Amino acid sequence: MGSVVFCDDTHLDRKVAIKFIIEPRNKRRMLDELSALLKMRSKHVVQVYDIISDGGDLGIVQEYIDGEDLSESDAPQASSGAYFKTLWQIASGIADIHEIDVIHRDIKPNNMRVDREGIVKIYDFGLARDVGVNAETKGFVGTFAYAAPELYRSERVKFTKAVDVYAFGVTARFLADKTMPPELRALPPKLDGVSFFTDIPFRLPKSVRSILQRCLEEDPLARPDMSDVRDELTRYLLKDKHQALVVFGDNPSFLNAANREVILDLPGIGRLKIEYDGLYFRVAEVSGEVFINNRLAKVDSPLPGSCVVALGAPERRSRKFITFDLSNPEIVL
Repeated sequence: MGSVVFCDDTHLDRKVAIKFIIEPRNKRRMLDELSALLKMRSKHVVQVYDIISDGGDLGIVQEYIDGEDLSESDAPQASSGAYFKTLWQIASGIADIHEIDVIHRDIKPNNMRVDREGIVKIYDFGLARDVGVNAETKGFVGTFAYAAPELYRSERVKFTKAVDVYAFGVTARFLADKTMPPELRALPPKLDGVSFFTDIPFRLPKSVRSILQRCLEEDPLARPDMSDVRDELTRYLLKDKHQALVVFGDNPSFLNAANREVILDLPGIGRLKIEYDGLYFRVAEVSGEVFINNRLAKVDSPLPGSCVVALGAPERRSRKFITFDLSNPEIVL
């Protein structure tokens, strides 16, 4: 696709990497997508600084990362915690890319680098394409094994963010033990009936294993959004670290790992018990007239991050309100 030159930026005293895309077929389109990347700021995506032209070739000036790429690194296999944190960083970066409606199209360990602080960054936007009517290709474009099954069709193929989700799923499987199941190496991949995350060295929670498996669905519409993958991994990285403040009248209560339940009771009208299981704050018991954000409370439903609990129906004058605010700590990498 091109070549990479490492340079010193003498104006800002920093190293940069310039990737030259040889004879881009649609220079104007690529400039449009790169302009979006110029505005993006993500901790887990290499920053694009500038776009230059040299003899007709398009050059992408981007942040230089002094570290090994994930195909070489043994860091993800060090422990289940390291594996989770690596996947969370990748999912966060892809979610940020998708947030600006750009499709990377070449997600793979070789296009991710770990800096000296242990931060994973995604780079190489030579195949990037924005979401829209022009998001299609004729003929195969991408990297074998990491390419979604829909990209192997012979006719002109419209693609979506789901191709990045699939590539993330393959990356997650590879990073578990540095191997690639033969079903994923097949051209096109053979996905039906294969559980790719049951034989890895780490025991994954059921919901995490399920969402990673869904990334490898044959049908692009069945794959989850990357923001949902990121959020599911976040919950487990922050297990038992969440805290919620519940204020009932003048009485504040904290729900956390040390105090896992609170009971809100207005005698004769409504009673609610909230429990913290380390991942969610859920309705454990409910009786009478109890509403959460004006919706009838139901057992086992999770509470939103910030909400108002009402004891008593709207027509009651004696109705009482309780505020519920959830604070999420940052993930320490």
